[in-house]
Amino acid sequence: MIEYDCKEFKRDVVSLSSDIRSFAPQTIIAIARGGLTLAHSLSQSLDIRDVQVISAVSYSHDKQLSTIKITNIPTISTSRILVVDDIADSGRTFKEVMTILKENNPSSEFKTASIFYKKSSIFQPDFRLKEAKEWIEFFWEKF
Repeated sequence: MIEYDCKEFKRDVVSLSSDIRSFAPQTIIAIARGGLTLAHSLSQSLDIRDVQVISAVSYSHDKQLSTIKITNIPTISTSRILVVDDIADSGRTFKEVMTILKENNPSSEFKTASIFYKKSSIFQPDFRLKEAKEWIEFFWEKF
């Protein structure tokens, strides 16, 4: 297990922000709950005030569920949207969320970002930093 702390997160947000700037997103959509902390931090770093949330439940504690429940689908009025989550694990959540968002907003351009990804994920984010090779305990989950 990897313990992912706040200091490392801050460094990673700076690095991700640097990569994302060329895309110049106008809106950030967090995949709740894992993407909330990253979305907030990227919005501060990139000075983006339009931050929205889409809810996707694919895990119960540390067990992956057989289906993904997606709710709270946002209304988008901008053309460049960044969708973020903490990790692209199986990739199912990102894939389902992106399918819905693109169907509802065909004229918008979407990019995705995560801190962690797995090589085996069926969805690889456009912006990603670290390969996950074991379970990650995020500092924001320690309550």
